[in-house]
Amino acid sequence: MTLPESFEAVHLEAQERMGKLGYYYQWILNNFSPYVGSRIWDAGAGVGHVAGNLVDKAEYLLLTEYGQENLKQLHHLFDHSQHVEVSFCDLLDEASADFSAKRLDTIVNLDVLEHLEDDETALRTFYRNLRSGGHVLVKVPAHPFLFGSMDHASLHFRRYTRTVLAAKLERVGFTVERIRYMNMAAVVPYFIKGRILKRQGNFSRSVNSSRLGFYNRLMPWLERMEKAVPPMFGLSLIAVGRKA
Repeated sequence: MTLPESFEAVHLEAQERMGKLGYYYQWILNNFSPYVGSRIWDAGAGVGHVAGNLVDKAEYLLLTEYGQENLKQLHHLFDHSQHVEVSFCDLLDEASADFSAKRLDTIVNLDVLEHLEDDETALRTFYRNLRSGGHVLVKVPAHPFLFGSMDHASLHFRRYTRTVLAAKLERVGFTVERIRYMNMAAVVPYFIKGRILKRQGNFSRSVNSSRLGFYNRLMPWLERMEKAVPPMFGLSLIAVGRKA
């Protein structure tokens, strides 16, 4: 797996913008809250937006990344925490993705699998590294019909259906305990920008910076709505797999 330098720079910019949507990451973790244990691997930690919500809850927190710029950010933010370890990891390389000695009970993997041509190898890596009874918590982009210019710009290989994601988890050995859509409100804007207007660049760059604060304040209401009425579709799929 390789990342073009130009993509890594754009990806860092996107993560900086997404950092202004703090409640978005809390909303994601709220969907997984019953399944988060104490020995956690954030596999694809980016620049630490999710890790910031996990660091005080974990007995041990492993943060891994492939991109060198992301790793620099993670070291800067978390090297002072004695129970946090930051490490390079290629999820498609068994040697660099062997953390079985860490006794992990939770693996968090958010918006990573779609970037891997061989996503099932990564899922097998997660299964191998989890201790029995542990959970993998996955978030991926949903609905292949949404695949368009912004997915190409983000180096996505695919978007997922519920059936496909569940089947991939089950094939490597997981029992699917939960799978549902998230973020119904973003589907129409994404379709318009990616399929009709064919915007070049990732979704976060298509959002006006001046509106990010408004969207962040809106998200608690979206979360409440989706708790009351589970969405029939959404920009993302979230899934929980359990290792027997």
